[in-house]
Amino acid sequence: MTELQQSILDQRTLQYGAHRDLTPGTQSLLYTLACVEAEEQTLQEYCDTNGTCYDVIGKSGDTYSRMRPEWQQLKEARMRKQAIIARLENWLGEAAPKDDEVGEYFSK
Repeated sequence: MTELQQSILDQRTLQYGAHRDLTPGTQSLLYTLACVEAEEQTLQEYCDTNGTCYDVIGKSGDTYSRMRPEWQQLKEARMRKQAIIARLENWLGEAAPKDDEVGEYFSK
């Protein structure tokens, strides 16, 4: 585990551990979240430095832009992060309440 991952894991463990006792599964989820957040940070720094696209010269001689693989990886890391956070918030009971269409119908 890198220093960045360990730092993120320590921070998240304190945050989530303050609300409830952490189960082994939750600890594993926090470890995965730390890895994803470290990956996200590294990829974001790369994209900030190099941009999200690069130029390519096609067979016809035209220049066009292509999306960097790192940009796609960053988008995927963010989606994984959102899924993990949603799962953790559900575990804590802090997720936004789901709309109840039936309840809305009868309250009118």
